[in-house]
Amino acid sequence: MSINIGEPKELMNLSIELLNKLLSNEFVLLAKSWSFHWTVTGPSFGSYHSFLEKIYKETFENIDNIAERIRALDGVPLESLRSYIEHATIKDYNAGETLPEAKTMFALLLDDHESIIRDIREDLKILEAQKVMDEGTINLLQDMIYRMGKTAWMLRAHIS
Repeated sequence: MSINIGEPKELMNLSIELLNKLLSNEFVLLAKSWSFHWTVTGPSFGSYHSFLEKIYKETFENIDNIAERIRALDGVPLESLRSYIEHATIKDYNAGETLPEAKTMFALLLDDHESIIRDIREDLKILEAQKVMDEGTINLLQDMIYRMGKTAWMLRAHIS
């Protein structure tokens, strides 16, 4: 059965395209934050480990919400690690790189969060300019700015 939610298909496709880019960035962020969770060390290991767990769990929830929104728009979420890497705008953390200290881990994750927030803001401008009335996607993106902004604040506090 075809979708009929009052939004032209080409505008829904724009939302799907932007959401798939965001999905890719969130997958890269998930891999990085989960890896840092496993490998962090230092005198505050327990609090660092717990904090990084909070970040990867929040990121996992974002991934699920984004993919479900894509499906609600009758789209198909990207489905492979290769496609996530190809479409992501944030940098993957490569095995073989020297494992950073906790403070550097937090700085890398902060950069990623702020980069994704900037991308979401640009995506919202694109949707507005194209007069996309996809409130479900707009609300999801605005909510992500709020939640990721709070996590970015917490990351800054860990670095200070």
